[in-house]
This record gives sequence, C-alpha cells and structure tokens, in this order.
Amino acid sequence: MMNLMGLVFLVPLIFIKSFWLVLVSLFTMSFLFMVKLSFGPMICSISYYLGVDLLSFSLILLSFWICSLMILASENLFKAGYYWDLFLFMIMGLMISLFMTFSSLNMFMFYLFFEISLVPTLFLIIGWG
Repeated sequence: MMNLMGLVFLVPLIFIKSFWLVLVSLFTMSFLFMVKLSFGPMICSISYYLGVDLLSFSLILLSFWICSLMILASENLFKAGYYWDLFLFMIMGLMISLFMTFSSLNMFMFYLFFEISLVPTLFLIIGWG
C-alpha cells in the first residue's frame, strides 16, 4: 500500500521540471519495495481485491526497474525538451497501472487493469516510439 501511495504522490514531481528527482525517487521506491520482501505465502494483503504474493512481488519489482531504466535511457528527451513531462506522466501512469495489475487477486480486476495499462503503452509508442 505504501508503494502505491508513493507512486500516486510521485506524479506531481513530474511538473517540478526535475528529471533526476523523479528518477531517484523511482529507484528509491523500488529499493523500499525490495526491502519489504518476506518469504511467506502472502506478503501483503492490501484490500479484498489487491494483494501481493512472491510472483506478483517479483513482477512489480521488474516493472519498477524497467520503468526506471526507461526514464534513465530517455535523458535526451529531457535535454531536448521534447514533451518530456508528458513522457514522464505516461511512464508514471503505466507504472501505476502495472502495479495494480500485478497486485490484483480477482481475474476481472487483473483484466481491467491490464487493459488500462495498454493506453499509456499506446501513447508511448505513438509519441516517442
């Protein structure tokens, strides 16, 4: 739950115009998420529809890592000023939807959040891909 709220509160940092602040915050959140690892059958039960087991924990951690590397590899967008704030907003939207996808316990919620994650992916491919 802490990481989901951290992702939501990371969205306003995009508009501060600090590329490295967003990148360091995302890497820090992935490290804090990794610290919460325990080898029980259910690591965290967020609510009735959301929870994290070992497989979903590793997929969420992989999503944090890949989104952080996407931001790190796009430093030229930041230097050129090519809609980089919209780019960061799309990556944060993708990260939130992937977090919700991999932490869903209900099959309908998984489908819903997976379909939601396709929208920022489409915009990333059309705009910068």
